[in-house]
Amino acid sequence: MIAYEFVIKPILVRVCGESVFGLLVAFTAGDFASAKRLVDELFEMATTSEDSALTLQAHHAAWPTCMVIGPLAEARHHVARGLALYRRDAHGEHALQYGGHDPGVCGYMIDALIASAMGYPDQAVRQMQEGLALARDLDHRPTLTHALWTAAELHQMRREPQKVEEFVSVVLQLLGKHGSAVTVANATMLRGWAGVMPGNNQEGLTVMREGLAAWRETGSKYHAPYRLARAAEAHLVAGELDDGLLLLAEASGHTGDFWLAPELRRLNGELLLQAGRRAEAEEYLAQALDVATEQNARLLELRAAMSMARLGRDQGKRDDACDLLAPVYGWFTEGFDTLDLKEAKALLATLA
Repeated sequence: MIAYEFVIKPILVRVCGESVFGLLVAFTAGDFASAKRLVDELFEMATTSEDSALTLQAHHAAWPTCMVIGPLAEARHHVARGLALYRRDAHGEHALQYGGHDPGVCGYMIDALIASAMGYPDQAVRQMQEGLALARDLDHRPTLTHALWTAAELHQMRREPQKVEEFVSVVLQLLGKHGSAVTVANATMLRGWAGVMPGNNQEGLTVMREGLAAWRETGSKYHAPYRLARAAEAHLVAGELDDGLLLLAEASGHTGDFWLAPELRRLNGELLLQAGRRAEAEEYLAQALDVATEQNARLLELRAAMSMARLGRDQGKRDDACDLLAPVYGWFTEGFDTLDLKEAKALLATLA
C-alpha cells in the first residue's frame, strides 16, 4: 500500500494526465478515433490500479467522447458513474491536474446538454443548476467559466435568447482574464445567435460573423458541426439562405462528430424549403427524423417532426402530418413550458 501511494500512484497520475492532455489535443483536431483510443487506455489504467480517482477521470474523458461520436445514452451513463464517484473534498484538486476544470461541474453541465437533446428539459435545468452551484462554490475561475459557457449553450438549445445573452454577458467578462481564444469566439457566436432570434438580424449577424471568423482562426474542430449549425440557424432566421447553406456544407465536411447531427439535416431542409427546393428539402427533413430517432434525441426528433408536419400541412396532408407529429409530442412528460413543446402543441391544434 505504501509503495502504491508514494511510488506507483504518482506515476499513474502523471500518465493519466498525459492521456487527458492527448485527448484534449485529439478533440481540438477532430481526431475522434484517437480520442476513443485514449479513453480506452484510461479505463485500462483505472481498472489495473483500482484507483477511484483515475476511474473518475476515465469517465470524465468518456462522456464528451460518447457525446460527440453519437451514443447519447452511453454518455449519460458515464456521467452518472462519474458523479457517483465524485467527492468535492477528495477530487477538488483534479481541475489542477487534469483538463483544466472540475470533473463534477463538467459532469453536471454536460449531462444537462445531453438530457435536453434526449427530451428531458426539466432534468437538464436541474443538472445545470447543480453544476453552477458547485462551480460557484469552488475557488477555480476556469471551472466557473466552463459552467457559465455551457449554461449559455443549454439555453441556446432551449431557444431562450434572453437567457443566452445574460450568461454570455457574464462569461465574456471572465473570459477576458481566464479564457482562450476558442472560448471567447464561441461565446461571441452565442451572443450573435441571441441577437438574431428576437429580430435584431443585421446586428446579430455582424456579431455572429465576428465570432465565426475568430473561431476559424483558432483552428479548433471541436464541435465544429454544432458551431456551424448554430450560425446557419441565425442565417435561416435572418433570411440569409445562401450563407446558411454554405455554412452547413462546411459542417458536412467535419466527419465523426455526430453531436446534434439531426439539426444539420433539419436546418438544411428548412433552408432549402425557403429557397423553393422542396424535393431536396423533404429528403433532408426525413433524414433528420431518422437520425434523431436512431440517436434517441427526442428534442431533435420533435423539431424534425414539426418541420415535416408543417410541410405536410402546406401540401394538404393534414391527417398524415398529425399522425406523424402526435406520437412524438405524446412521448414527452416534462418541459411543456419550453418553446419547442409549445409550438408542437399549437401545431397539433391546427392540424386536428
